[in-house]
Amino acid sequence: MGRCLAVKYIDMEDFEVQLLEKTYAISPQENGTFRIFDGEEKIGLIYPEVDEDGTHWQTMDEMEQGFVAQIGELISERSL
Repeated sequence: MGRCLAVKYIDMEDFEVQLLEKTYAISPQENGTFRIFDGEEKIGLIYPEVDEDGTHWQTMDEMEQGFVAQIGELISERSL
């Protein structure tokens, strides 16, 4: 089982990422999770977990795991 990655983000402002010609709004939360929006619609919440194999992005929402991993990688590139 993974552990939550405790990372303090310096810039907690909302930002956007582009994936497959679509733009998603990202809203960082103080607890280390990220709300994902498609326009005004919240499509889910994702969070990083770290284990011996590295960082893995997870969700409890109904989002495809490949999508979660790709959005998480874009968040990592922007935030870490």
